[in-house]
Amino acid sequence: MGEAQVISLVALAVAFLGLLLNSRKDTRQDAAETARVQAKLDSLINGVDEIRLEMRSMQKDIRTQGERIAKIEGRLDRLEGEKEE
Repeated sequence: MGEAQVISLVALAVAFLGLLLNSRKDTRQDAAETARVQAKLDSLINGVDEIRLEMRSMQKDIRTQGERIAKIEGRLDRLEGEKEE
């Protein structure tokens, strides 16, 4: 085997190892990016869940306030009816 062929084989091996290492580095970077995206999605999902709970609570409060207003209006109507008599 000639000197040129040995150099060619060594260069090919170095290139292959470089490609392999870069491929692993890219895979690690992709995994890290995927983890970051997943964490952000989880955070968004938790935020949406909290908003839903708040909305349910607010709807209940609004319903309660509406019932109280209806009772007060009924009392006012009775009082106004008593005044007119």
